[in-house]
Amino acid sequence: MCFTILALFITLFSPVILSAKAEDPAVVKSDSLYRAANYKGSIAVLDNRLIKANSKNEKLLQITLYNSLGKAYSQLGKPVEALKNYLAALKLLDVTKQNTNRGKILKNIGALYEEQKNFTQALSYYDKAQKVAIQTRETSLYADCLNNRGIIYEQQLQYDKALDVYKNALAIYQKAGTEDRIALTLNNIGIVYKYLKQYPKAIDYYSRSLKYSEKLGDRFFVAANTTNIGNVYAMTHNYQKAIEYHKKGLKIAREINSPNIIVEAYASLADDYAGLGRYREAYIFREKFISANTDYINLESSKKLSEMQSLYETEKKEQQIYTLKQQQKINSLNILRQKLFNKNKNYLILFILVISCSVIAVGYLYTKKQRTTQLLKNELAINEAENNERTRIAKDIHDDIGSGLSKINLMAQLANSRMHFKGVEAAEINNISLISKDLVENMRDLIWVLNPENSTLDNLVARIREYCSDYLEGLTVLAEFDIQDDVPLIKISQPVQRNIFLTIKEALHNCIKHSYCEKISVDLIVKEGLLSISITDTGKGFDIETLKRNGNGLRNMRYRLEAIGGNCRIDSVLGKGTTVQIEILLNQT
Repeated sequence: MCFTILALFITLFSPVILSAKAEDPAVVKSDSLYRAANYKGSIAVLDNRLIKANSKNEKLLQITLYNSLGKAYSQLGKPVEALKNYLAALKLLDVTKQNTNRGKILKNIGALYEEQKNFTQALSYYDKAQKVAIQTRETSLYADCLNNRGIIYEQQLQYDKALDVYKNALAIYQKAGTEDRIALTLNNIGIVYKYLKQYPKAIDYYSRSLKYSEKLGDRFFVAANTTNIGNVYAMTHNYQKAIEYHKKGLKIAREINSPNIIVEAYASLADDYAGLGRYREAYIFREKFISANTDYINLESSKKLSEMQSLYETEKKEQQIYTLKQQQKINSLNILRQKLFNKNKNYLILFILVISCSVIAVGYLYTKKQRTTQLLKNELAINEAENNERTRIAKDIHDDIGSGLSKINLMAQLANSRMHFKGVEAAEINNISLISKDLVENMRDLIWVLNPENSTLDNLVARIREYCSDYLEGLTVLAEFDIQDDVPLIKISQPVQRNIFLTIKEALHNCIKHSYCEKISVDLIVKEGLLSISITDTGKGFDIETLKRNGNGLRNMRYRLEAIGGNCRIDSVLGKGTTVQIEILLNQT
């Protein structure tokens, strides 16, 4: 067992005094008692001073006193009393139309909810407090809220976020020189590093916090720091060192009568001695832990049970009085009720029938309306999908076939003009033939993609094999194909089918047009739902960084694959060639 003591809230060590009546002797005295962990003494001083402040209508001082009482009650484990005083302070702020101390009180209420593990409410109040801090430019208050947020993130196991807000808060405190908050934040950072098992860092931050606590004379925090350091040594199995620090923490906790630290110190010492194999001492401290923990729990439980019993007895007596008063009315009404029962029986049956029919009718109409709405939605979705597909097809026809036909028209006009003057060159006629052939091929590819029967993986692989073979046939380039034969029958969407095929066409075109290669290899394999295609040439290669800035073709290949959830990786070495690697997980398509 390794206990974690104190990821400390900023209600524990923030000054009790607010801006109003900061020089008031009673407030100063209560602050001193609070820091010495004498919370009951602090409450007694504050209650006496509040009576006088109420009689003199000292509203600004009342705000300070209510806020201080709230924090003291919170330390005594009385959240209801604490919240009652905080809300009284806020009410007075509304009356006086003050805003300076509102953020501090909102922060304290947030800390109260945080102690009760109501993190949603706590964060809500921290948000409000931080908005006030920004308006009033209270950097220390803003840092306090950051610190308390860190404790929530820590308990939600979001350690990176906790460290981030803690360190931001620490920077603000260090700049302002507020040593009590520096000590608290160093302690909280140490706790996070302990959870992350970065024990040297944890001990370093605890030790730095301890120095500030000793300098401030804050004995409660000294006991907490000392016990925390002992816990870290226990986690590293340095039990002798752990015992040394746990006994120091226990001694101080006894002197200030801090039951939560006493209980945890007993438990930690029992574990320390057990770790050393000294089971007699471990047994003794385990007995002390059980006794102290039982007393602590029983004290709280007895109090809650007494309160519940008192409420129950009061409610019971009130119910008995009410029952006696109502009994006579009930007896007199029973006779009248019996007479009316027979008369109203038929009306009741009729009413039930009407209500039942109405419910059935409403249910039927509602269900019918829902079905109609769903059918309309489905029809709209189908229409939208059809419109999108028509738009894409029109774009493909415009981009590929439209531009090709325009080019043929231009070249035909040029050839026609030359026929009247110089004569037509064979190369020009040949270019028109090649472009026409490309258009026919593109139209064939478009029709193939649109055919729903081709929307399977085996058909796509067959088309890739056919296209690669036809495209490279008759060229002086040596072609090698390693394409898997037994391809699984998997249904794929038209966008996936189209983008994979167009990417392969682009890659082969680049190999023939730009690489001046002697050999091209095409490999295709499907394994565990992953389709992998590799196209490698032995050409001149290129500088990838240059083409990243200027190469639209390579950029389009990547965009096509990313649009369908795939990946296109291009590797090239000058003088050695280029490889285009295509991968896509088919079960995502």
